[in-house]
Amino acid sequence: MELQHQPTLVLALGNEDASSTMAGILWLKGCVVFKSNSASDCVEQINRLHGKVDVLVVSSEIALDRNAMLIINIKKMHLNTKILVIGEENSDKTRILDYGADEFALKPMSPENTADKILMLLARDKVAENRAE
Repeated sequence: MELQHQPTLVLALGNEDASSTMAGILWLKGCVVFKSNSASDCVEQINRLHGKVDVLVVSSEIALDRNAMLIINIKKMHLNTKILVIGEENSDKTRILDYGADEFALKPMSPENTADKILMLLARDKVAENRAE
């Protein structure tokens, strides 16, 4: 896949080991990756980047924080940012998708499968553009 620019991603996984592993893999795949520890930190990070974030990868726990309303707020401010939520069987997938997440993935997932899912989110818009031409 030929990329016009380096995709920018923000990870808010709620686990430092998972965030570091994913950041390394995505960096090797040509992405610029920023890590966040919470919903509020995530919003601040995206604002510092002036909304130029291609994909937000977030845990279901952080995504479902009713006080932060992370997905809704990100989509209001930055409609083009794709959001991938990673959760467990007992996560409220319906609510997450209703909030505006673009994709929901279930754990357990390998880091490579997660990276592929992220890259597919990035490719969707390009495929849609090519079909429209």
